[in-house]
Amino acid sequence: MPRRSPSLQARLLATLALLLVAAAAIAAWSLESWYRDLGLRARQDVLDAQVIALIASADIDAEGRLVPEHLAEPRLAAPGSGLYAEILGSRGSWRSPSAVGSGLNLAAQPAAGGRAYEHARLADGTRVLGLSLGIRWDLNDGGSRDFVVRAAQSLEPWYQEVARVRAWLATGALLLSLLLLGGLALALRVALGPLRRLESEIADIEAGRREQLGAGWPRELAGVTGNLNALLTGERKRLERYRTTLGNLAHSLKTPLAAMRSLLERGQAAPAALSPQLDRMQDIVQHQLKRAVFGGSGATLTDLAVQEPLEQLRAALAKVYADKPVRLTLAIAPGTAYPIDPADFLELAGNLMDNAWKYCRKEIAVRVTPWTSAEWRRPGLAIDVEDDGRGIPSAERQRVLERGVRADETVAGQGIGLAVAREIAAAYSGTLEIGDGRLGGARVTLRLPGR
Repeated sequence: MPRRSPSLQARLLATLALLLVAAAAIAAWSLESWYRDLGLRARQDVLDAQVIALIASADIDAEGRLVPEHLAEPRLAAPGSGLYAEILGSRGSWRSPSAVGSGLNLAAQPAAGGRAYEHARLADGTRVLGLSLGIRWDLNDGGSRDFVVRAAQSLEPWYQEVARVRAWLATGALLLSLLLLGGLALALRVALGPLRRLESEIADIEAGRREQLGAGWPRELAGVTGNLNALLTGERKRLERYRTTLGNLAHSLKTPLAAMRSLLERGQAAPAALSPQLDRMQDIVQHQLKRAVFGGSGATLTDLAVQEPLEQLRAALAKVYADKPVRLTLAIAPGTAYPIDPADFLELAGNLMDNAWKYCRKEIAVRVTPWTSAEWRRPGLAIDVEDDGRGIPSAERQRVLERGVRADETVAGQGIGLAVAREIAAAYSGTLEIGDGRLGGARVTLRLPGR
């Protein structure tokens, strides 16, 4: 059994989930980096302030060391407070009470006017950030001496705070991703609802519970559903046509078969006696088979430019009716085209023009234009064929569209031209109407809907 592919919604959700997780991770990392840099600069500013305060309160003692006279920051006097300071000089150094026994080991030795930040560890492993500032102290005797003033601050509380912020950011990013993903899942469910409806209706068609897809589809699916309905309609009509053709064929062959059986039973099975019946049967089969392929109204037909086929029909009919001089004018809108099988169009237009040629006096007018409607996606096709003959009475207009009926028995013919044209038009969901023409005779109007 073939493995079932994931649904379109599942694929979209999986893709969006990956994108959301990646975007949330990048955003959280960016915020965490920004917060970490901001916190580090804040602690550097604290160390700057501590060094300045030490210098402001320091003086040279009797031993030649630079020693603060008082500590402005109480934490420097409390061991283990997390804030440390020391002053190094050539004649000795001073350390704050908080740095005694801490193992503070800052290594930077900047020259006078220089400063250096560095990370270090105390004896107990505590991570600290230190600042070393080189200064030159002017003595009372006019000389000067260089010192290095240092301050350090424990980073452990800050690292703990960064860890908490990182955890909050990760949790927030995850929750935000889940919320967004849930919203997207709901939005996709609503947006893909027409596809689920399409799947359901197609299943109903396959099960025989409905014949066509419904209406009210979004613009993106309207073309697909319209073509599917056209295809379903065409297939249904084609099946009906085949069934009708088989029934007509069976019914039409009954008479010649009965005649042949009678000839055989009477012993009159000579070729001359059977030949008319065989010819009749052949004509019946050809006629019914021709009807079976009318109306190639599939949704995959390409547009047929109608100018050239109509010109071909005019030339062919002029040869057929060479003994009847007729002026036929073609008025075709530039670029007029329609998705129809070329053979169907020739049969359809040929029957209309042939009928007009038979019954006209000396003039025929054919006008072809696009036929538009608000309910169609594309223009349809309208063909008007007029002649200057006697016309068709109103009472006869519907009847002459039936097979075998002719309004004028004085003109040779079988009376099936208009009926065949109507059958082909119906296969394309079109109509055929008869009215009064401007030339004084009949006007046959064909309308094929847009596809």
